[in-house]
Amino acid sequence: MKDKNRISVVIPTYNEEANIKETLISVKNQRCSVPYEIIVVDGRSSDETVSIAKNYAKTYISPKKGKANQLNYIVPETSGDLLVFLDADTIIEPNFLQKIYKIFQRHKNLFACSARVKYYNGKSISFNLGSQKFTITMYFFLNWTMHIYYFCKSLLGFPELIGCNIIVRRDTFFKVRGFRQLPSNLIGIDKVFSDSLIHLIKKINRGKIKTLNFVYVFTSGRTLNARRSLKRLGDYRSKKEIFYNLATSKI
Repeated sequence: MKDKNRISVVIPTYNEEANIKETLISVKNQRCSVPYEIIVVDGRSSDETVSIAKNYAKTYISPKKGKANQLNYIVPETSGDLLVFLDADTIIEPNFLQKIYKIFQRHKNLFACSARVKYYNGKSISFNLGSQKFTITMYFFLNWTMHIYYFCKSLLGFPELIGCNIIVRRDTFFKVRGFRQLPSNLIGIDKVFSDSLIHLIKKINRGKIKTLNFVYVFTSGRTLNARRSLKRLGDYRSKKEIFYNLATSKI
């Protein structure tokens, strides 16, 4: 029988030797009053990712490569009431898990959330204003644009979780049957997962998902690419039926 943890932090990896150590240290050093576990699920990396990860976390090798495949494979091996999915290049503040846990304790109707994302290149400036800590990176204007984008989507009734950090209740994850592995020519498993949750919420007339305003994570700006972003938006419009069918299947 697995030890009972309140939170399971799950990190999918594939050739992430340059990033995984810093991410795992940020998770390992959490100031959290409830028990949590750290799990890495690797997609058969050809570099030293697995060797590094084993020093900080329980590490598994997924039989199938692909973020959705890896996460769906490993979730049954976890024990947390809350599932925290982080990308391998995403850094969390020392009190991140404690804040997240308290939010879900206070808001019983919250099914899933994402923290605000701050893109960074390893350098930042931080300051306190009242009880809040603010951190500025070289991507300051982009970070605020992204925040406004997700805030407006939530306001208009189309909330979308952010792929580098997704937090979901365990029972909710299983109700939507996990993540959907997209065809190789499409990107956006976070969008499909968000739509799966919205479909569930409408079906049972209960629950909500949201992005958080005053909790954030740092994630690498290495994947920022205008062409990739435009392709993703174009795919959503031109192939919306495929995305819809993936999101609503099995629910």
